[in-house]
Amino acid sequence: MITSATALPNDHTLTADLAVIGAGPAGIVVSLEAARYGFDVLLVESGRQKFDPDIQNLAEAAEMDPALHSPMRLTTRRQLGGTSVIWGGKCVPYDEVDFDYRPFMSDAQWPVSYDQIVPYFQRACDWLACGRATFDTTRMPHLPPSLVPGFADGDTMASTLERWSLPTNFGREYRDVLRRSARVRAVTGLTCTQVVCREGYPEVDHLSCRNLGGKHIQVRARAYVLACGGLDTTRLLLASPGPGERPLGDHSGHLGSWYMGHLEGVIANVRFNTAPRSTIFGYERDIDGTYIRRRLTVSRKAQLAEHLPNVAAWLANPELADPRHRNGVLSFAYLMLRSPLGRLMAPDAQRLSLSGEEVPGSPYGGAERGSVRQHMLNVSRDVWPVARFAVGFGSKRFLPQRRRAAGFFVYSKENSYPLQYHGEQAPKRDSQVTLTGERDALGMPKLKIDLKFSAQDVDGIIRTHHLWDTCLRESGLGHLEYLSADPESTVWSRAGGGFHQLGTTRMAARPEDGVVDSDLAVHGVSNLFVASSSTFVTSGQANPTFMIVAFAARLADRLKKVLPDLKPTSCD
Repeated sequence: MITSATALPNDHTLTADLAVIGAGPAGIVVSLEAARYGFDVLLVESGRQKFDPDIQNLAEAAEMDPALHSPMRLTTRRQLGGTSVIWGGKCVPYDEVDFDYRPFMSDAQWPVSYDQIVPYFQRACDWLACGRATFDTTRMPHLPPSLVPGFADGDTMASTLERWSLPTNFGREYRDVLRRSARVRAVTGLTCTQVVCREGYPEVDHLSCRNLGGKHIQVRARAYVLACGGLDTTRLLLASPGPGERPLGDHSGHLGSWYMGHLEGVIANVRFNTAPRSTIFGYERDIDGTYIRRRLTVSRKAQLAEHLPNVAAWLANPELADPRHRNGVLSFAYLMLRSPLGRLMAPDAQRLSLSGEEVPGSPYGGAERGSVRQHMLNVSRDVWPVARFAVGFGSKRFLPQRRRAAGFFVYSKENSYPLQYHGEQAPKRDSQVTLTGERDALGMPKLKIDLKFSAQDVDGIIRTHHLWDTCLRESGLGHLEYLSADPESTVWSRAGGGFHQLGTTRMAARPEDGVVDSDLAVHGVSNLFVASSSTFVTSGQANPTFMIVAFAARLADRLKKVLPDLKPTSCD
């Protein structure tokens, strides 16, 4: 059942076995999995079923460096489905090396092993509708073995791949399931503003919630899961009093620290010496129809030996906005994104960056855009290729009801492609978010965001490219061509974040080392859990959506065991 908060009376109390705050991928997965186990669930979503700009404004930060962090209106979505509403659909798991103890990565240590989370990969794939939990071509004999003929995995690997969901908008995909569920009650347009603990007791007593209409609603349950996004979950904990006059979960001073994202951009083209038509430069289809894309990575052994962060890369298009590519298809795509139809073609952040706007944390943006006339000249020179693209890609992207084309890439007869990297950011304790005195329309204090990148982050990107270049040259398959004489400056110029919000409620085996334990329970609070990428200890090479869903499924299994032993909070 889905109910709007406007239909509830003021000062009403909602009760359930489990209360989940946030109806994004994590919240929906935990709620429906817990309902399947026989528990009554209350799912509270700040946004509505349709986008509401006034509610979205509640997420905006008070302070941040606009050159380093994108505004929250571009990186989050308060709406049924959460940020999956504006998500591209890329599904990539963390690697085994991410869970290794790597002293060179700020001494970060996961309390969960890779082997403990791998069993949840297929469940994540099922929720995300991205096919089999197979992420390398060595287990897929129906596909060509490598990116280009003759490429053999060694220190550099070309057998890893990413999967793409439908893409799955969880709000649209699971709306009817929520409506029909006899055990899940979803309430929209209601924002949790404080988690309230009973004085002297190590447990949550209730949640205080409000809506923009001025109503106050109380939520009581056996257990509570905060699944309202990386920074908003952290903000809610910071705004909730805990023991000893510290914020809830800040028992060891780690809450809000260790803020991470990823480094992404292009500093080099890769030029292959092989036959141009043999290069797998775009998307492929798995045997179940799932779109997949190949990646360049570095082996676990080489990363550990060379003290490298985890970085992946893939073949990309030249910047759409720069007409010097002289490609009619790229210019046509650019003109469409700049047109009034652009909002229908891509999420705002992607649309803006692809059309030349500076968007921190996005791989593109800031390119020389040229004039509409220059782009029209490119289109006029390639009329028939553009027409074929418009019909072919358009029919794959917009007509299918289910499996839509994830994107497009253009062939290079020179066998040269931009190499787009996506790299790990090392944890830094002073990269953090804190509360300010400024408050939103519901009275919640807003965040100050202080995201910090380091020379180690940039050096890792540069050294990884050097390794790729060396391997290509030694094998005779190709080489990298750097776009500038100072690639380090280019990496620094592209460093930015906000789209992947990790680390600020970090997971740790001991209370003194983090905020939540290996089961995502807040240390010292028996009935409060966090389902968010903010619990991740390192950022890896992967965007976090897939792992968020995998950990949400794992949390649901944990709740199945502990919920029956938790007493409902009283209504004193």
